[in-house]
Amino acid sequence: MCIDTQIAMDSRALHKLFQWLSPAYPVGAFSYSHGLEYFVTTGEIADADGLKGWLTDVLKFGSGRNDAIFLVAAFRATSDAELTEIVELATAFNPGRERQLETTAQGTAFAQATNAVWHSDLGQMPYPVAIGAAAADHGLPLTETTALYLHSFTSNLISAGVRFIPLGQTNGQRVLAELAETIDEIVADAIDASLDDLGGCAFRCDLASMKHETMTTRIFRT
Repeated sequence: MCIDTQIAMDSRALHKLFQWLSPAYPVGAFSYSHGLEYFVTTGEIADADGLKGWLTDVLKFGSGRNDAIFLVAAFRATSDAELTEIVELATAFNPGRERQLETTAQGTAFAQATNAVWHSDLGQMPYPVAIGAAAADHGLPLTETTALYLHSFTSNLISAGVRFIPLGQTNGQRVLAELAETIDEIVADAIDASLDDLGGCAFRCDLASMKHETMTTRIFRT
């Protein structure tokens, strides 16, 4: 294979990943805050430093790392039966109703759009599982897929913070840039992990998502 052909293939793969994980892809990510709205409403997160600290915990000790592990497992699944088991575990691996809604609704929307545009055959599954399965079907690189998924996940929550705290756009971008190393560390960990490594200790983040369900006034779905 000549170098020009290799570059073209890599470019096509990246274009597809950027499209799938763009804010413009119709998964409705903008409507979810992952419990952030509760913390902002109570005043616990009121600035860029607070947002960065919360995101660091979510990424390292909460659903960020677990999502990456599920994505990798789905990518590496060798049979429909194995993928079904991953779907069931990822669906059950949510601390409350809203978190389950967040991952299943986005996964369903991603599957519908991807099936329609690329004639894929994705079923209903949690969002990171759908990304991993689709990336494997389309021959996309695992490391880059995992990294861009976490980048998109983080960027969406920063966007929620920019709108609701509120933060300036520049402060939001600064937080995202400062979390790049954390994202890379989680990707490296997830690539070497198995489903036995799932777990977390972001308990206050999980409780916030549950308390969000009972808030009288809400802008975000979660």
